Amino acid sequence: MTVGPKTYLRPSAAAQPLIHRWYAWPYLIAPHTGALNLRERILPILRNYLDAPERHAEALANPAFYGGPFVNPGPAGPAGVTALLEATLREGRDRLALADDIDQVQELLDRHATGGSLEPLYAQLPDTLRGCVELVYDNAHRAGCRFFEPLLYRRTASDAQHQVLSFTAAPERDQPFVYGSPVLPRAGRLDVARPFSSPLWDALFAARLDPVDARELAERLELEPDTLPDFTALFTDDAPRPAAAVEPGRVRTRFFGHAAVLVETAGAAVLLDPLIGYADDGHEHFSIADLPARLDAVVISHFHSDHFSLETLLQLRSRTDTILVPRSSGGSLQDPSLRTMLGVLGFRNVQELGELDAVRVAEDVEVVALPFLGEHADLDIRTKMVPLVRAAGRTFLFATDITPLEPRLYDLVRDTYRQLDALFIGLECVGAPLSWLYGPLLRRPAARRDNESRRLKGSDAAQADLLAQRMNAQRVFAYAMGLEPWLKHLTGSEYDPDSEQVRQSRLLVERCARRGVPAELLYIRAEHSWSAVD
Repeated sequence: MTVGPKTYLRPSAAAQPLIHRWYAWPYLIAPHTGALNLRERILPILRNYLDAPERHAEALANPAFYGGPFVNPGPAGPAGVTALLEATLREGRDRLALADDIDQVQELLDRHATGGSLEPLYAQLPDTLRGCVELVYDNAHRAGCRFFEPLLYRRTASDAQHQVLSFTAAPERDQPFVYGSPVLPRAGRLDVARPFSSPLWDALFAARLDPVDARELAERLELEPDTLPDFTALFTDDAPRPAAAVEPGRVRTRFFGHAAVLVETAGAAVLLDPLIGYADDGHEHFSIADLPARLDAVVISHFHSDHFSLETLLQLRSRTDTILVPRSSGGSLQDPSLRTMLGVLGFRNVQELGELDAVRVAEDVEVVALPFLGEHADLDIRTKMVPLVRAAGRTFLFATDITPLEPRLYDLVRDTYRQLDALFIGLECVGAPLSWLYGPLLRRPAARRDNESRRLKGSDAAQADLLAQRMNAQRVFAYAMGLEPWLKHLTGSEYDPDSEQVRQSRLLVERCARRGVPAELLYIRAEHSWSAVD
């Protein structure tokens, strides 16, 4: 093999993880939730499109319908969607069987779990779930099953052969919404079918900082010769500029968009909820090129796809020492384990934090997990936390999408910090209804009124201001509202100065100003600096 020149992965090179040609959001990755989403969400969307492609085209022509279940097939057209549907039915047989078997277990419990022993029911479990579930009652004698998730990942339902990384040399400017449309093959898009856990992805993404022989890497990835031009187009001779260092004695926060914030001292770096855009997408924002070469920790606040981005995490796997995630409830359908999932995806040091657990990730940086109320449509979901980061004597609270339903909770946690230097709080105060995300996982549909009342929403201005007062926050930042234009295909939102969310952010700034507290809406890009405190 001839040794070729070494080049760098372009800062604009985009890499989207796909499962069955759909963007790999968390509830599609896990075997049991992925099976139900495949049957209850993906197949109906594809079939609905093929029944009336013109209706989907009409809906997509109206910006008000962006974020709905409407397929944009691009150049592939209806023939491409037909081919995808046929391939999904064929290649997704095991997952679809698992979805049917989950229903069978629930029906078995409905018929026979009337308060007596559940032991006789184990012999009636479908084969795909034998050894993978425990049948249980809660303390009101309602029956359910608990999944042994590590064992589910070993079954054929999670076969990694359906995992693809789809590359473009630059991010697409106008992508369809990821919950509503698949990513179909097209010219200029290079699809590489290899498990997300493969260490070869680490070798590829490390090339953002350290050059590689692209042709040799293509051989290791077993790419077809005719794809080599598209692969080498992802690389450049230009060395990356070094990330700007933090001055000694300072603490810096950098806002990368949505809920992604980097907290740095001169010797440590912690990244929260990384959902990070690429260079050359038409907007002047921080990108992966602005991250330090090493991250002491990545912190995931909760399981939603705008906070847990596999697309970003895969690119950081080789440069991250530790990933901190909230502790799961232990096997419930609606609450998969992030630690289990990340372990299967090839991440090596994943630590779970329960309420008020603290972990020191560097000499001068500590992360504390505070309770998280609201935003999950009243479901029993425990894989969520409000991270509090103490860095060089400064303290920052990342209240992402919470709703402070019980303010006294925050009175009880004030002893976890000396002074709260900044509160970052999500003001997505409208939110989607329960079924928008969790519909495929529900045993029966919620009544329309209940579905609308149980929303995936965060705080409004009054709630955020109350929280800031109770926690004596010295500065307030509104964020995590899905406004950044380069994230529209992931969040389904865009900046609208007349939207309720943006209006509430203005009200919050006004409320804080009346109390003499600086406040602002974080949008596109922001950086702030504090002096370290002994």
